[in-house]
Amino acid sequence: MSLAAVLVWAQRDRGIAPSRDLPTWEYRHLQPQEIAPGAYQQVDWNLVISMGAQGWELVNVTPWVLRNDLHQQGKEGEPKLVTQNYMAFYFKRLRAEQR
Repeated sequence: MSLAAVLVWAQRDRGIAPSRDLPTWEYRHLQPQEIAPGAYQQVDWNLVISMGAQGWELVNVTPWVLRNDLHQQGKEGEPKLVTQNYMAFYFKRLRAEQR
């Protein structure tokens, strides 16, 4: 128990401000837009390319919206469940004052 108190006391001067030696980042994301209730539009790939041209690094791609639709296969068959994935793209780059 006293070891924990010593470790906490030793860290007291560090604070929460980042060190000037460490890089700081800015973040952006592109996400699908809802164009009507329950209807979405995929992120335009040209926007993703444009972010890279501006110095943004793509760090993650994740499903943003999963939409399940029933489609009729015909009069005899069961309805077919179709899943559509709408992806979101996450970027980072060094803050302007460090580039």
